[in-house]
Parts: sequence; structure tokens; C-alpha cells
Amino acid sequence: MVGRSEQVALIDDAVSAASGGRGGLLLVTGEAGIGKTLLGQTAIERATSRGMRAAHGHAVDDPGAPVLWPWRRAARQLPELGQVLATVTATDLDDDAARFAVWEAVADALASAAEPSGLLVVLEDLHWADSLSVALLRHVAFDLPGSRVLVLVTAREDPSTPFVRALPDLLRSSASTPVPLSGLTTADVREWLSSDPVTAGWGVLAADLVRLTDGNPFYIRVLTSQGPPPAAGIHEALTTRHGIRSILVAPLLGLPEDARDTITTAALIAERLSPTLLAAATGRSVPQVSGHLAQGIRTGLLQHGATGLAFVHALVRDAVIAHLDPHERGAVEASIAQAMQATDDELLIGPAAAHWDRAEGSVASARCRDTARLAAARAAATHAHEEAVAFARMSVRHARRLGSGGADLAERLVELAEYEWLAGLIPAALDTCVEAVDLAEAADRADLMAQAALVAQGVGSREVARVVGDLCGRALERVPDDDLEARAGLTALRAVAAAEEAVDTSADALSATALDLARRSGSANAELEAVAARHYVLSYPQAIDERLLLTERAVQLGRSSATAMGFLWGYLWQADIALQKGELGALDAVIEQLGRVVAQRSSPVGRWHEHRLRALRAAVRGAFDEARSEADAGLRIAQRAGDASMIGNYFGLRISLALLRGDPEEIPAAARPMLDQPPPVPLMQAFSAQTLAVLGERDRAVALLDLVRHLPGRMPLGPRWMGTMGQIGLAAAALQDADLAGRCHDLLAPTAHWYFADGGGAPFYHGSNQYTVGVIALGAGAVDAATSHFERAVSADLRIGARPYVALARLGLAQCLQLEPDGTPKGTPSRGQHVRHLATAAADEFRRLDMPGPLAWAERLLAHADPRTDLAQTLTRREFEVAELVAQARTNQQIADQLFLSVRTVESHVRSALAKLDFSTRTELAVWMQAHTDPREG
Repeated sequence: MVGRSEQVALIDDAVSAASGGRGGLLLVTGEAGIGKTLLGQTAIERATSRGMRAAHGHAVDDPGAPVLWPWRRAARQLPELGQVLATVTATDLDDDAARFAVWEAVADALASAAEPSGLLVVLEDLHWADSLSVALLRHVAFDLPGSRVLVLVTAREDPSTPFVRALPDLLRSSASTPVPLSGLTTADVREWLSSDPVTAGWGVLAADLVRLTDGNPFYIRVLTSQGPPPAAGIHEALTTRHGIRSILVAPLLGLPEDARDTITTAALIAERLSPTLLAAATGRSVPQVSGHLAQGIRTGLLQHGATGLAFVHALVRDAVIAHLDPHERGAVEASIAQAMQATDDELLIGPAAAHWDRAEGSVASARCRDTARLAAARAAATHAHEEAVAFARMSVRHARRLGSGGADLAERLVELAEYEWLAGLIPAALDTCVEAVDLAEAADRADLMAQAALVAQGVGSREVARVVGDLCGRALERVPDDDLEARAGLTALRAVAAAEEAVDTSADALSATALDLARRSGSANAELEAVAARHYVLSYPQAIDERLLLTERAVQLGRSSATAMGFLWGYLWQADIALQKGELGALDAVIEQLGRVVAQRSSPVGRWHEHRLRALRAAVRGAFDEARSEADAGLRIAQRAGDASMIGNYFGLRISLALLRGDPEEIPAAARPMLDQPPPVPLMQAFSAQTLAVLGERDRAVALLDLVRHLPGRMPLGPRWMGTMGQIGLAAAALQDADLAGRCHDLLAPTAHWYFADGGGAPFYHGSNQYTVGVIALGAGAVDAATSHFERAVSADLRIGARPYVALARLGLAQCLQLEPDGTPKGTPSRGQHVRHLATAAADEFRRLDMPGPLAWAERLLAHADPRTDLAQTLTRREFEVAELVAQARTNQQIADQLFLSVRTVESHVRSALAKLDFSTRTELAVWMQAHTDPREG
């Protein structure tokens, strides 16, 4: 292991940690021949020397390999894992809940196998792994830190592979350690070669070898294995041996012609070399082929490995293939494909398609078109969506090559779009849907138009919504009026798209029409989908009564739903109803019922929602540690599932918790990118603006707020309306934008009697809307309205036990009272006493709940509530003059012009006045001056 001391040290550390109870994931990456396999072997030696168990599996360059092949190979050495995988069926992998259960069983089996001394699992060549193998690795990775399991994977960094696409997720796990391998240095190569008498003569040429091979150990080994270097040096060696590729294929060229043909055919088959298959592909007998393979072993081209007979290295196999004439290769590929299809082995459908793809001629193209379509369907049936996309694209490409068009091509494109959508390739899926609709429309196939338009379920963004809405509209123009189920589905999706785009009120009528069509169709599934669309459109507080009816119907229909979300919708909507009404007893009952149903269905999504609801329930009563614990449990499920929306929900909760507590350190570092560059969704932009304003990053907050300040009064009622208006209003209040805050207050005031929920499943619960609307009213300068809101908030939040918000409302009320003239009747406590009483009660609660930000705010207010000395003694005459003009909403430039001062001097006086009065904003200074000076004076 010359030149790999740093990497070996990482392995030693990880082995030691795993044996001690903290597992991990080592991600060994690098080009072919760089030494990944040797590092894996070294890890096995190190682990077993410490008494750990070890298992080894690897992926193969074979699109027909069974799903989970690397894991299945490792299971041969781990009976605990083998028992789990032996019972896995295609149905288990196609259903979300069942697949999650399998992943959990694998993680448990590994943890069990690791006791008591630890376990190392080496998975090689994951750049060839199927997407499910990678998904399982991602799931297992998040459990490793709490186990004695160490997983070491090796892979090339090919961006087109499922492994590399999952690499960012894998690296986010605290268990992960990247171990990149680069070429050896000249000193490394010299040390290596000089240590062996056979290669010692090459040591003086180490620098030339590194320059030629970029320090790749495999290439260096090939060059130096051909005997001692010639006297003239490395360049003569390459001249006489015709480069590295010629050196790699030299043993092949020494074989008889028929043996060369067999070995070349074997190179094209790639993995799992079978004499029977080779015999069929070459037209020779099995004994003849077996003899040729034996010659390949003797010459060093082939070897018996963990999976049977294979080439000694992928680079040797690649060199043999590259030596083959392109035209001749096409014929060999066709013979291999025919031989594979003749076996009727379903596992060879994918490989046969790949070989037909590389063959030549229209016959081969037609065979590829049809075989690849079958391979795509088979891959999709096992949830291997990325593989399904690759085969479907192959089928479409050959269909085009053969001149296919119209309905035939449209059918293939619909299938491709479905696979692309399931694989998360949203832009590609939309483009495919558009082309499919165009072709189907030209062919007068309304059914295909509908199928293509309905692919993009879930929409997701305004851009997607525009495309989906247009496709559904075009399909509806052609679908017969009596096809009620198809028209219901198209209209429902068009309604969701219209609500997502949020430019008009058309979603309301569309969703109502969709529900009517679905009910008349008699299809329970169509009705449930239409109910979901209608509920989504009505996700705003004012529609609670109709949402309640939809919720009751969803619970009834969901009992027979086969989909993961179908049976969850009703329960999740019941939870939102309870939250909006402030009926937390009813919420607790829903959570308990949800837990029972989730256990029966083994639904990871349902379990995640259970943790989400428990987290926000804990946060609103001030049980912040419990909220974090529940949120973290939900995050683990989200990370295993690889669901970006679930992970985003977690960050939303943690950021909201940070804002509630007034502690920026609460914000996870991984959430910062979401704040710095929020997606182009108004709610997210407004939320980031409010958060950045609170964090003191004013300029960036203002820039984000400017993107959404036009929405109040223009955004129609619908999904995210409440959240968007609320976040814009809070951001405006934090940034002292009184006009914008006032516009938001006017819109939100009618919702103040409800609690913070709108049917959309928000990540956080802010108690009574009265508090939020009160903050916005205060930011608008409407002190009387704010006072009223805060008074009602105290009562409303006391009723549900929302301790943080009761204290915040009391503090807001104290601030309002401090800003008002003292007009209390004689014989009652003075305004100042009332302010101090409210602020003291709030401060005491903030201390108990560990809310440092609001506590500091309360302490400042208490300081201001103390009897003041004369203003002239608090502020200088000039500071007082400047403060008076600030209270009149003058800009610094205007103040400078009136008082004949420089702008910089005015800024200095403002800062000094703020410091003396312990304020942080001009608004506080202005309001305080108005409350503490007599407008008749002067």
C-alpha cells in the first residue's frame, strides 16, 4: 500500500470506531485501476485482525443483474442478511411501505450481525450498481453511527450513475467519510518499484511512468511487467510495445483465432461468463468454448473470482473490446443478443436490449426497440426507475430510427414520461409529455393525450403548473364527455395546477367540477383524487367548513385506498382541522389514531407525519427538547427515503424554532443554503426574508421581500395564501415597512380568530393567529389594533396551553401599552405598573422555557418601563432635535438639510440616541418619542 498511508489511517480509525460502537461509511472513489479494490482488501484484513466479521459484495457491469446484487453477494457471508433478502419479492420493492420495511429489516440484520465485535461490509464497483442498491445504502448509512457496522464502498465518479447522483445525500450523513484516491507520486512509484527485484530496474524511470500514466498503479504494473526497461528508456518501450492498450491485449493476440473470437465475445458479454451462453453466441460447442476459456486463464486474461469466471480487470476487458473492428463488433453483439433471448431468462432481457442497441442494421434496431421496452417495464416493476428510463429512452430512440411516429411513438413516449417522472427527472418528463400530447393529438388519440397529461401528478412549481395546466386543457378538448373518470382526473389536475400557479381564482370552479365528475363516474379512486384536489385548492383558513366535509369523505374512501397517501389524507386533514380550531385534545386523538393506522400499514410516510405532528405539538407548549427529538426522528425517515420535501419541512421547523426562541444558533448549518437562495416560491422567499431580517441581515432581507411585496391583494385565496401573507407581514414588520405590514394586516385580520393552520400541513404551529396578526399590526403602526390582538392572543393561547405564545403576547401587549399615553383612571394601577407586570411575567416564562431572544427583549422593555429622568438629561439637545424629526418620518438627508448638518453627523446622532435609549431601530425611537413628548410643545 505504498502512497496510501493517509487512506489506511482513515480505515484504521473507522475500524476502531466501529468495533467500539460507532459505525461509519467509507466512500472510496477514483478512476479504474487506481487501487480501490486493494484498499478494500486492506480494510478486510485490518477488520478481521481485530476480531470483526467481514462480508464482501460487488456490482457487475451487466444491466441484467438482479436488483440488490451487491447486497445479495455480501449476504452469502452474512446469514442474518441472507434471511432478509431471500424472502424479498418484486412486490416488496415496488410498494413504498413494503420497500421501507425491507430496508429497515436489512439495517436491523446488519446491526445484529455486528454484535458483539463489529462488522465490515465491503461493496465494490457501485458505479455499476442499480438504483435500489444505492437507495438501500443511503437508508442504511443514517443508522450506522449508532451501530458497530462499518460499510466501505468503492466506485468510479461517473456522473451518469445512480451512485454518484446519490453521493451528496450520502455525504450529508454524519457517518460518511470520503476517501478519494488519486495517482501515486514519483516518490511513491520509485519506492514501490525498487522494493521488488523484478521491477527494481524501472525505479529510475519513475517520473516518466507517472507522467505517462498519471500515477495509475494498474497501468504502471502493466508497463513494468513486460521485463526490464530498455536501455533507451520509456519511450523506446512504448514504441516497441505500441502503447498500454497493446500491452493489455498482447496475451489475446497470442491465442489461436477461434480462441480469440471466444475471448472477444466474452469481453462483450462482460460479466458472469457462461460457457453455455458463449457457445450459443459463437456457434461452437460447450467443450470448445471451455477450452478457449482455459487458455484465457493461462495467459492471464481471465481469472476465477468471487462471481465466477471474469476478466482480471475491467481495463483488460475494455482493451480487448477496443481492439475489435467496429463492424465485426456489431455482428458479435447481435449474436450475443440472440443467444440471450433464446434462453427465455427474464434476467437477460435488459442485457439483450443493450447488445441489440450496439448491433447494426434495421433488424437489430427493431429487436432493440421491443426488447428495451420490455426491459423498461421490468425495471419499473422493481422500482428501478432510473434503469427504466434508460431502457425506455433506448426503445424510443430505435423507434424513431425506424421511422415510427403517431400513436405508436406517443405510446412509447407516455411510458417514458411516467418513468422519468417517477425517477424525479421533472424537466425531461414534461418535455416528453408535451411531445406525446402533440403526437397523440395529431393521431386523434384522446386517450393517449389524457394519459400523457396525467403523468405529472403532484405538480410542484409554477413552471410545471403552467405546462400541466395547458396539457390537461388540450386533452379535455378531445376526451369524450361520457368518459367521466378521465375528465375528472384531468380537471382535478388542472385545478391543482391553477392553484399552484396562483394567478386567478379558476382553481375553485375547476376543483368543484372535478369532484362532481368523479362522483358521477362511480369510481372511488377517482373521487378520492378529486377530493384531494378540492381540499388542496381550499387550503386556506376561510374554507374550513367545506374542508371538514371533504375530510370526513376522505377518511371513508381512504379505508379501501391502495396508495400510501390515499389512506393518510383524511387523518392528516383531521389534524389540520383540529389545529385550526385550537382543539389540541382532538389533535392528540388524531395522532394516536394515525399511529395505529400507520402501524397496520407499515407506512414510512405516515410515520414521518406522526413525528411531524408530535414535534409541532410539543413546540407550541414549550417542550422544545421533545420537539427536536420528534423532528430528528422524522428527519431520519426523510433521509432514508431521500425525500427533499420532508427534509425541507424539517428545516422549516428548526428555523421556526430558532425564531421562536430567538437563538440563531438553533438554525442547522445545512439550512443556510435554503435561506440564502430560497426556491422561487413566494412563501419560501418571504420566510427567508423574515428570518434574515431577524438575523440582522437587512439588505438581503429587503432584496427578498421586494420579490413578493406585490402579492398582498393580488394573490388569490388558495394553498400557501395564509403562510405567504403572514410571512410577508412579519418580514415587513421586522424591516419597519409600515405600509406593507398594514396591507398584510388588513388581509389577515379576518383570520385572527382561528389558530395557525390552513389545511396545508405547515411544518410549525404558532398558536393563535391573534399573536401573529398583532405583531404585523404593530409593525404597521396600528397600536390600538395590535393591543386588541395581543389581549385576545393571551386568552386564546392560554386555552390551549401554548406557553411560549402566551408569554410573547403579554410582551407584545406590554410594548403596546408602553407606547400609549398613560390614561389609566385614578385608583387603578398605572400604565407603567401594568407594563412592568406583563413584561415581568413574560420574562419569567422565557427563562423557564429557555427563550433567550424574547427574554432580552423583555429585559430591555423593563428597563424602558422604569421611571425616566428628564429627556434633556437623557439625550443631548441636538440628539433630541434629531429624534423629533425621526418621529416625523424624515430621512437622514431631510434632517441634515433642515438642521444644516452633514448626513454623517445625523447618522451619528441617531446611533447615539438609539444607544442611550437601548433601542435597535428608528421605528422604536420614533414611536417612543411620540409617546413621551407633548405634540403641543415647541
